Parts: sequence; structure tokens; C-alpha cells
Amino acid sequence: MNIAQYPHSRYHSASIVLHWLIALGLLFMVVSGVVMVNVEMSKADQFRLFQIHKAAGVIMLWAIVLRIIVRSLTQQPPLPAVMTSAEKTLAKIGHIALYTGLIIMPLSGWLMVSASPFGLPTFVFVDWIKWPHIPFVERNKTIEGIARNIHWIMASTLVVLIVGHIGAVFLHRKKQGISLIQRMWWSKAN
Repeated sequence: MNIAQYPHSRYHSASIVLHWLIALGLLFMVVSGVVMVNVEMSKADQFRLFQIHKAAGVIMLWAIVLRIIVRSLTQQPPLPAVMTSAEKTLAKIGHIALYTGLIIMPLSGWLMVSASPFGLPTFVFVDWIKWPHIPFVERNKTIEGIARNIHWIMASTLVVLIVGHIGAVFLHRKKQGISLIQRMWWSKAN
């Protein structure tokens, strides 16, 4: 079944752009997060990577908020009729879980940085914009520890959710012949 042959069968172009930018950004965030805490490097290089990771986290937060706004203002393509009710429910739960995780992830990172005993600032776009710390949590090791745990748990959870998300696309292609990827891509048929 070719989804592109039906009207309103794909997401809005802004949603598509944000989806793929967030996907690439998330890949960068996971890789840089693992590298900056597990790979031997100089303190200067580690500091630079932390700063890039924090700045990218701020950009990701804004991209995710924008994605949610665009989603709420645009019409979503309906799920294919050949999908069962249970599959549609799982798809909805999966998307809610992804959006929730994508919001919690940068917020927990922001909280962790804000509560850090080091109190280092976060600059976005090199030194152009200084991102503020969350007030009233400065240098609080307890809050920093809780935020760090949430951040790592959410990173692991997001990896699992994304593998499931991608897996569902392949499963529906193989099981029902549905090309769901066309919903999140441009097509001449649309």
C-alpha cells in the first residue's frame, strides 16, 4: 500500500523538517554524551565537548517545543485503516512517550547544569547567548544527582523508544506492506 496516494497522507513540511533535525540532533546528543563521560581526553577537550553538548541541548529543547507547537497547529495524517486498533493505540502511546522523553531529557540536563557545584555558564552559538540557570537550585548536589540520574535513565529510555519507533516502521512495511516513512518525507505524489 502506498500511503502517498491518499490526500493528507503526510505530515506538514515544517513537521517533517523538525522531525529529521531532531532525529539528527538526538543522535549527536547521545553520541556526544557517551563520549564526553567515557572517552579519555584532555580536560580542555572534555570541557569544550560539554559546552557543545549543553548548547546543543538548548537548541534541541527549542526544536522540540517548536515541533509540538507545529504538531498542534497542523493536521496529522490518519493512520492507515489496515492497522489494527491495538496498533493504533500503541502508535499513539509511543508518540506520547517520545515527546515526553524529548522534553524531559533537555530539562533534566538543564536542571543538572543549574545545580552543578561548578556553576559553569551555558553559551549557545559560541558566546552569543548565555543560557540562564534555573533559579534556586544553584550548587545543590542533591538536585544535581537526581537530575543526572533522570538524564541518564531518560537517555536509555529514548534509545529504546527510538529503536521501537524505527522497528515499527519496518514491521508495518513487512507485515502489512505499509510504507509509513512516506508520512514523514516529501513525495511528488503529495
